Amino acid sequence: MLRVHVLGELELELDGAALAPPPSRRARALLGFMALDAGPHPRSVLAARFWPDVLDESARTSLRGALTAVRRSLGPAAERHLVATRETAGLTDVWTDAAEFAALIAAGRDEDALTLCRGDLLAGLDDDWVLAARDEHRDAQTAALARLADAAGDADAALRHVRARIALDPLSEEAHRDLMTRLAAAGDRAAALAAYNRLADRLRTELRIAPSAATRELAESLRNGEA
Repeated sequence: MLRVHVLGELELELDGAALAPPPSRRARALLGFMALDAGPHPRSVLAARFWPDVLDESARTSLRGALTAVRRSLGPAAERHLVATRETAGLTDVWTDAAEFAALIAAGRDEDALTLCRGDLLAGLDDDWVLAARDEHRDAQTAALARLADAAGDADAALRHVRARIALDPLSEEAHRDLMTRLAAAGDRAAALAAYNRLADRLRTELRIAPSAATRELAESLRNGEA
């Protein structure tokens, strides 16, 4: 079986043996895209997506070169898994950790799904479509961590999940309010206010904004001993 790992840096595996990904960033991005969206894609669409700023013929030539690099990385497996005709190209019969993650989430197995995440989706690549897919996957991770925090049997486990959620999205006010509330409930009001101050500093430094009214009100209630 061809396995393509995209939750982190791109990694390839065939029947348990590691394969070297293509050396060029563009070929790796193409391979990642075809793995995430298996099946045939019109060559014209692929060429326009990955080489949007060049003439059509040049883009198609670059696509042929990238597909050659993908074929070289797959080796003998390319005969089975890389389908390339004059008009279309794509991968078939391929397992990805992203699809497995989605299946585990759908089955309610959030903790198992999160163990698949080695880092950002297609880490090291910065195409627009990669950034959009990365944000979508990160949202799914944070939602899973929020569910795990809510379902945790003890406060320490819940706090671990909330902190992991903040590590994924350090600017999330919702996650910080959750952390502040849980810390206060555990009797550590000072830590809750320290979490607020870190968030306020980060928002001011990175976005040049203040925390929202809801977050400020929660902090004020903590200062007054009301929460």
